[in-house]
Amino acid sequence: FIHLYTFEGDVVLDPFIGSGTTAVGAKQLTRTYVGYDTSEEYCDAAMKRAKAVCPSPNQDGPNVG
Repeated sequence: FIHLYTFEGDVVLDPFIGSGTTAVGAKQLTRTYVGYDTSEEYCDAAMKRAKAVCPSPNQDGPNVG
């Protein structure tokens, strides 16, 4: 869905980030992402997973909280 409904540089919002699958997909497709969750454990897991993906030139780092 990210590839079909967004363009490079768009912001993808994931209000229930969970394990960070959406963040990883967004980074791989050169989109910016914002994700949050009510569980600190999920946020931590998503940040670790997003950091493991090669950083895009237009992103400074994970935006999860």
